[in-house]
Amino acid sequence: MDKTVLILEDEVDQAEGLRKALSAALPQMRFEAYSGEQQILHAIEHRFYSLAIVDLRMDKYEIDGLQVIQTILSVNPFSKIIVVSAYGEEYFQQLNEVLLSGKVVGLVQKGKFVEFSARLAKTIEDYFSRVERDPSEVNNALLQYYADAKNEEDASKKGQRFEHFISLLFGSFGYKEISKRVKDRSLNEVDLIVRNETDDPFLTKFGKYILVECKNYPNRKVNKNDFIVFSSKLTHSNGLAELGVLATTGHITWNTYLEAIRESAEARKIIFLSNPEIEAVIRATDKREAFKRLIDAQVKDN
Repeated sequence: MDKTVLILEDEVDQAEGLRKALSAALPQMRFEAYSGEQQILHAIEHRFYSLAIVDLRMDKYEIDGLQVIQTILSVNPFSKIIVVSAYGEEYFQQLNEVLLSGKVVGLVQKGKFVEFSARLAKTIEDYFSRVERDPSEVNNALLQYYADAKNEEDASKKGQRFEHFISLLFGSFGYKEISKRVKDRSLNEVDLIVRNETDDPFLTKFGKYILVECKNYPNRKVNKNDFIVFSSKLTHSNGLAELGVLATTGHITWNTYLEAIRESAEARKIIFLSNPEIEAVIRATDKREAFKRLIDAQVKDN
């Protein structure tokens, strides 16, 4: 599973010091430190992470750690949280509500830096060891969020929830930077643009970005026209994106697959993610490998 940990702290030196200490103690994990208020809010929304270390007290900002935690709970359904503070008692009442969410995997009291960072490292290591033994917790959270997106009745929220789910799914493949609702110079809007930066040589062959179109159509099939419009957006990326993903909560018409075959001679490629593919990837132990197998299968078929 992905082992990216966000360090959210209003003191720049403390944030960077923790990043260095934890990176040295746990080199198999990735630590990202954010200390500016807008940096923190952007990272919560747009970065992919499995765990967040949140300092409760942020005296420099209008937000505090509790607000940061509530935001994380709303945008990342399977991220866990380690709460740190030198002043835990003053937040006891509000913190109790957060603890009841089941998302907090540790409470670490601040103290001397060497001892504090060592306690943090132990808490982080214990959490990931537990999840590796039983990954069902993460998979169940993804499945639940997917179901919620499909079942959302509010029309304005329906598409947003599915887009957010797909961004989380791509995060589980190892992608860290995913932008939502991006318009190009011709005012074409792309639902998600994934920065294609991983350590996987197979995936990095597909250009600098991956474009993703999300269709939350449980009662309507994605058709040939949907494919053609999306293909045009990929064509106009000026070669920056060679892989597109057409994702839907419903199904895809046969003539859409035929259109994909017709375009198979092009260098760019469009992969379909419908119900069977999405659920198979969610349930996979290694989600990146499952995504690669999906690309292999559809490239051959198309």
